[in-house]
Amino acid sequence: MGSPSSSTINPSRPVNDPLPDAPSSERGHLVSLPTKLESQSSCQTIDVYIATIPPKSTSTVLKLVEAAIRDANAVNLQHLRRLVKPEHLPTGLTRLEETRDDFEAAIGPAVSPKLPGNNHDSETNHYRTAAPLAVNDPTEVRQLPVLHYLVCPTSAISSEDLHTLFSSVVPSVGIHVEPYLRIMPVPLYPPSSEKQAKDWSQVYWPTVYKGGNPFGPHPALVAGALQDVLSRAGRCMSLARRAGKEVSIAAVGEPIGAIVVDRSGDEGASVVAVAGDARWHHVDKHEEQGNGNVTAHAVMRAIGMVARKRRAALRRGLAAERDSDESDLDADRPLTPLESDAYTTSTMASDGYLCLDLELYITHEPCVMCSMAILHSRFARVIFGQRMLRTGGLTAVSQDTSSSGMDNNDHGLGYGLFWRQELNWRHLAWQWVADDDWQPLTSSQDVHV
Repeated sequence: MGSPSSSTINPSRPVNDPLPDAPSSERGHLVSLPTKLESQSSCQTIDVYIATIPPKSTSTVLKLVEAAIRDANAVNLQHLRRLVKPEHLPTGLTRLEETRDDFEAAIGPAVSPKLPGNNHDSETNHYRTAAPLAVNDPTEVRQLPVLHYLVCPTSAISSEDLHTLFSSVVPSVGIHVEPYLRIMPVPLYPPSSEKQAKDWSQVYWPTVYKGGNPFGPHPALVAGALQDVLSRAGRCMSLARRAGKEVSIAAVGEPIGAIVVDRSGDEGASVVAVAGDARWHHVDKHEEQGNGNVTAHAVMRAIGMVARKRRAALRRGLAAERDSDESDLDADRPLTPLESDAYTTSTMASDGYLCLDLELYITHEPCVMCSMAILHSRFARVIFGQRMLRTGGLTAVSQDTSSSGMDNNDHGLGYGLFWRQELNWRHLAWQWVADDDWQPLTSSQDVHV
């Protein structure tokens, strides 16, 4: 890889074309970022009553519950199967069926099933049980076919009142066995994908995926964009790393780089802006213990370069823009050969709006300030490399850091700013994970990118 003074590149060409003296493409894969709502919905459960009933009494029991429990459907649980055959129960819940054949279980307190990930007692994990209802003839219990009926949330009725309600149905169905009652946790929110529905069905309760994603981008949209981004992500991340190294060698900023890609050209996707971090540019040595110029983060500079190039197209060209009387302290001016090549050789439409439909590749997860700047600039897609647990603003999911030597409280800020319902713009986001064991350009998690 050449030094800053010798680097030569023509980013105006499509990013997948061979370029002179260009870095080799990284090999890796993309990890889709769950949204804030997806991460919240994936771990929230609600306690419900599960009754074991004979199939012949199903209609009677359902009508009874609908008439007697006013709030039975107050919580939307349409993503869960209401009636489940024993063979369709999750592996961890098959003991609901097994205890039916156990006389002692039929007359005494039931044992709560232990599902994957439960290391505590049932009360701590909300896997508590209600006392089983009376069984007049255990032999008949073993012989009868059954269905497992998800009745309603436990907040809708007390277990005692539900016991009384179910006891009243026994004479009307002509049998002498009362329904067997349990309390189990089930997912409160609908699944956001087929995979999540399958996982929940294996752990909690049979779950139905009805398409779409109520908590984030549609899976079809993500899948299509993923294949498109993957075709150039390795190349763009290599360029971003190179941009970061150049500013670091020049001692103007941290080794952080950003690449802006325009997909609207006739020749395919092309790099229209390259920016490295420049927080220490024109900063006195005695001030370098602070945060430097926060407006010169790589993302802010890349956005500024796009804006400057759009303005230049409206004036008399780039030469006039360069000769303007604006201060050389402006962070959106190119500082390295790589930045200059991208700035002077690639063109942008003057009628474009901000960074609408552009892609951003950055070596590190952007800080909260830059994450919001990305939103306001209307980027369509953002791909970052190293996750910044203490300062990053894009990711919503916590990360276990127990084995990394970091403080146990460093699980990530969890803002998920790329897709929030309360914000007026949303974009797709991925983390790029290189196949090779790349050394992080920035080792400190305290750096605001």
